Amino acid sequence: MNPSYYFTEFIRYLKTAKSAVISSTIVIALAVLLLGIYLTISINSVKLLKLIRDKVEIDAYLHDGIQPGDVSKLTSSIKTIGGVKNVTFVSKEEAAKIFAQEFGQDILEVFDYNPLPSSLKINLYDEYKTIERIEKIKQELQKNPEIADIVYAQKNLEIIERNSQSLVFLNLSLLIIITFSSVFLIGNTIRLMIVAKKDTIEIMKLIGATKETIRTPFIMEGFFQGLVGSLLAVILLQIFLGYFYATYTNNDFNFSIMDTKFLILLVIFGTLLGTLGSAISIRRFLKIA
Repeated sequence: MNPSYYFTEFIRYLKTAKSAVISSTIVIALAVLLLGIYLTISINSVKLLKLIRDKVEIDAYLHDGIQPGDVSKLTSSIKTIGGVKNVTFVSKEEAAKIFAQEFGQDILEVFDYNPLPSSLKINLYDEYKTIERIEKIKQELQKNPEIADIVYAQKNLEIIERNSQSLVFLNLSLLIIITFSSVFLIGNTIRLMIVAKKDTIEIMKLIGATKETIRTPFIMEGFFQGLVGSLLAVILLQIFLGYFYATYTNNDFNFSIMDTKFLILLVIFGTLLGTLGSAISIRRFLKIA
């Protein structure tokens, strides 16, 4: 069959069922948009958990009057503990500067003296940033008499450990639900559109048209709907994410917008949904008919 025939039939199908084509295209756009929003939330939620984990460190507060030589020995000793990445000494003066930066007020305006102790900030390797392992490191640190107190962001770690596995399970479940729901909705919408053209299909069968001749324009139509719908979804997604990025991004957390590769994959996904939906629907219809 001449390719120009298929193209002509494809254009005729679009013109004779404009409302059905528009409805199907909108359904595809919504499916792709929903998937894009889900992926964005998923990526940024994982990124946020990593940001919280990256900030976890141990603060070992030292007794007043500790000598520089003792600090040096203590630092060297702590570096030998398994899981310790690096150790940074924070003097009383530096602690006062950090206080002023975080609270916008000089500590000497609150007290007549500087009550902040000197400390050691102990940074760990990522695999050691768990409550169980940090508690073991804490026990080792407590053996040093120069250390007065030891603290770390235990509540943040509890949140991460409690929610990490749940987040993975939730993300996987939502991805499966969204994908199958999209395929189901798009398949049904396209099937209704094909049923609306039942008379046209019957006439073509009566004049001896083969199944391939009947099927091809519908598949082209599905491809067109999937492409247009996914492009529309990507445009809307970029507008939405651009607004969200400008409104909610701060210095601590940079909201990630999907890059070009992700957007291209979304367009491919939507196009495949439309094409496969049409192919499966017309195949089933021809079998029943």
